Amino acid sequence: MKSRDGIVRVGGVGTGRIFQWAHLNPYPRLWAKARLVGFHDTDHDRAAEAMDKYRQVLGEYAQAEPAAAEAVAANIAELRVYDSLEAMLDNVDAIDVCTHSRGRAPTALAALDAGVHTMVEKPMARTWIEADRIARAFAERPEVIFQLNDDNVFEPKYRAVHDLIARGAIGRPQTMTLIRGSQLSSTSVLKAQADGMENGGGCLMDYGSHGLAGAWYALGTHLAVRKVEAVSIGVLHRDRVLEGDPFVMEVEDNARIKVLLEDPATGAWATIFLEASWCGGHIGPDEEKNGAQGAGYLSIVGDEGVIDATGNEQIRVTRCDGGETVVPLKVYPGETVTFNHEIEAFVDAVRAGTPAEVDAQFGA
Repeated sequence: MKSRDGIVRVGGVGTGRIFQWAHLNPYPRLWAKARLVGFHDTDHDRAAEAMDKYRQVLGEYAQAEPAAAEAVAANIAELRVYDSLEAMLDNVDAIDVCTHSRGRAPTALAALDAGVHTMVEKPMARTWIEADRIARAFAERPEVIFQLNDDNVFEPKYRAVHDLIARGAIGRPQTMTLIRGSQLSSTSVLKAQADGMENGGGCLMDYGSHGLAGAWYALGTHLAVRKVEAVSIGVLHRDRVLEGDPFVMEVEDNARIKVLLEDPATGAWATIFLEASWCGGHIGPDEEKNGAQGAGYLSIVGDEGVIDATGNEQIRVTRCDGGETVVPLKVYPGETVTFNHEIEAFVDAVRAGTPAEVDAQFGA
């Protein structure tokens, strides 16, 4: 690391909504391990806005945690807006990339050339070709850490489902069916997300990538992806309102895909059925299971039972022999816990010099 005090200096690249809403807040509590010090965006004013917001977040944290006051003051003294990515890469140990999908591959590859550790918001690139290029490049330099930031992998529900499957709660998993998305009335979809040049697609790149990451992690990443099939991809609601303006949807707002995975050790197969949607989902026996965010419909069928993980309050395991188990889940506000965990996991990997749990190969 460039830093000699063992503190990982992090620069934020792409400082818009997801960065300011989700990525800023975890850093103050990591004051003994990391400092967010740099801000770079194609819009200089947006980077300055993010820096000002983070200065405020740091001040509030210092008031709540007096033990961190000295570290917070040192962090504030280091805050800086960078006009170029190259200048930032000369002064940080790691970057937190929240650009539009189009900017993620060039940013990650520039960081790799500079020997700067990199974590990238999901999806890790605009196309599979770009993602594969990232994965191949980082594989050649394992000393530079790459982490895909898909917070679903750190979602308590997906972690609990993973543990249940790993210990054989339903025998061998055969099918997983899930919905990830938002309702038609949601205001979460941005114009840039519905721009094929910026995002590479629509809801499939947005919630589809989330759903696949969580599903693959839950089933076990030892399973190899053998086939991906499109069941249906299209536009259900072409005329919409995005960011308060009339908008004509030209990328998919609803998609259903099937992913076939194989256990290389046993030859056993498992299938993921995923619906990603920006207009509500349609998988599931009743309306309440159509769904948004991590609380959407999630069911896993194994040869010895079924896991129903719909919602975010509990997981129900029903076995073929008649047994039933309910696993309660602690409910957290928003996605605060998942972002905290994913960013701390990256910082810990950088400090230890060990591969990230969710690496470039997973992302590609």
